[in-house]
Amino acid sequence: MRYADPRFLRAAIILTAFLSAVQVATITTASAASCNASVDALNFGNVDTLSGSTADGTAQVTISCDDVDTSETTVTVCANFGAGSGGASGSVRHMLSGGEELDYQLYGDSGRGASWGTYNDTTLGQPKTIQLSASDGTASGSVTVYGTVSAGQTSATTGSYLSSFSGSDASFYYAEGSSLDCAAPTTGTLTQADFTVDATVAANCLIEIEDIDFGIHGIIDTEVTATGGIDVTCTPGTTYSISMDGGLTGATDPEQRLMQSGSNTIAYGLYSDASHSTPWGSASANLVSGTGAGSVESLPVYGRVEPQSAAPGQYSDTVVVTITYY
Repeated sequence: MRYADPRFLRAAIILTAFLSAVQVATITTASAASCNASVDALNFGNVDTLSGSTADGTAQVTISCDDVDTSETTVTVCANFGAGSGGASGSVRHMLSGGEELDYQLYGDSGRGASWGTYNDTTLGQPKTIQLSASDGTASGSVTVYGTVSAGQTSATTGSYLSSFSGSDASFYYAEGSSLDCAAPTTGTLTQADFTVDATVAANCLIEIEDIDFGIHGIIDTEVTATGGIDVTCTPGTTYSISMDGGLTGATDPEQRLMQSGSNTIAYGLYSDASHSTPWGSASANLVSGTGAGSVESLPVYGRVEPQSAAPGQYSDTVVVTITYY
């Protein structure tokens, strides 16, 4: 009969006890929350840079978490937005169109008083603290990011502007409970999201008109002249042309428009030059054209009344000025 060596028996017993201890430790290990974040594109649409007003837009930030400890009722998320691919100057972010910039900012409140930035560059603003209610091992929620394109950017050329956010520019640190400090959030777990901010600066022009007053005269036996003007402001790079119609009587000759006083008339002409050699009308040869620079361009309008007989009265005419741009 063969007998087992007691040394081997003792080794087997010790090994079994060790494996049992390992199994117990694995069973009692706690899981940690796992969160994901997504951010919608923030599209400002067409931005009118000549209006003197800001342009606003919004996007949604959505966060969802699984594997939350069932004893926890809160998950804290620190949302950090950096400068984006357009970069920033101090607290002002930029969208880019080639080498051109369009300034904007991101905010965490609808009143746009709290700039939304990142813990490692607070010149852009503070990161946003988001606390999600947890239940049955999950937590989720959404918040709104508010954007504003700054007013007064009349030098911005027409075109499509973009800034992209990815990696560290859209970082979300999270932890179970409510103790995560968003001023120093790197003790939490990191997840990231990608999104874009974009806008379009469309061609636009504004005009203001200064009337022409020929004054008071007796007999019109010498030439009478007077000057008015048109102030034009167009977005940089915008090509425009300005036409004038034939007035209330529908004159086809820009040098023979008619001012009226009842049934009486006085003929006059409008010109784009002081020598009265270039009539300003509606035919292609009588237009005034230019290219916008984002600033006011003053265009004189020269009026002339040639000697003619006229009955006493107060004479007037209304001319429609049309600007076409693209």
